[in-house]
Amino acid sequence: MDRRESLRILLIGLFLISLFAVIEFVGGLITNSLALLSDAGHMITDATSLLIAVVAQVLVVKSRGKKSTYGLYRLEVFAALFNSLFLFALIGYIAYEAVNRFLEPQPVKGAQMLVIAFAGLIINLIVGYMLYKNSEDNINVKAAFLHVVTDTLGSVAAILSGLAIIFFELYVADPILSVAICLLIIPGAYSVLKNSVRILLEIAPAHLDMEEITQDIKSIKGVKDVHDLHVWAITHGNVILTAHVVVEDLGFCNDILNEISSLAQKYGIAHTTVQLEREGSSCPATCPLMLNPGSISHSHEHKH
Repeated sequence: MDRRESLRILLIGLFLISLFAVIEFVGGLITNSLALLSDAGHMITDATSLLIAVVAQVLVVKSRGKKSTYGLYRLEVFAALFNSLFLFALIGYIAYEAVNRFLEPQPVKGAQMLVIAFAGLIINLIVGYMLYKNSEDNINVKAAFLHVVTDTLGSVAAILSGLAIIFFELYVADPILSVAICLLIIPGAYSVLKNSVRILLEIAPAHLDMEEITQDIKSIKGVKDVHDLHVWAITHGNVILTAHVVVEDLGFCNDILNEISSLAQKYGIAHTTVQLEREGSSCPATCPLMLNPGSISHSHEHKH
């Protein structure tokens, strides 16, 4: 699914979530339900996260130019990072409200609350399903999807609370379920946060073994050595490799480059930039890594 389709899905989700946030807020006031008002607050934060995702996606789609040579795909990562931090803040708020409600439970109109919470669940399931189909290919959409999951669980909690209130007058069910929601959300929020930070710090993707890639390149016929191998991601799924490759004979450079490109694709690396060198070549004295050789492992020269 391309980014324009992702943008369309995000816009639909933004409209549905925003519309129902208003409905649920009004319903919370009518029923005097703190659970519904809290869930309406969750949906407002969902709408905010979707709005951030939409803005980032619009800029990404229209970004490529003479100065933005890689495009602005990192905006997806920044949006995902912001949304994951926002999600942790929301988890903290839910936990805080759960403690207060546990200490001071308040009666609510359970039947009306149940109807509105069920409608909210339907909306969240629709939006969540649309986002889920694209969440593995786009870290920004994944962060937005997790926000919707948060609110879906909130709607489920509100439904269960409504049932407990109607049949058992068990008002303490609401804070108990809220704590359970927090525990379920934390792993997903942490995953988005960790992946966003990893991309921004240009750390090699976790699923790639750099030593294995190095050995595979060295095994190509005509290759003597590999140095300055770098692998990083511009955004989720958009991985880049650069390397200096020492060869025996530059006359076979096209064959070697084609094999390296095929090897990179096997690892899911779509873009490669390879500099071929003869034995005995070295980096110029102006190379910043030569000026400060102790700061990073950097092999420059190959002589026999």
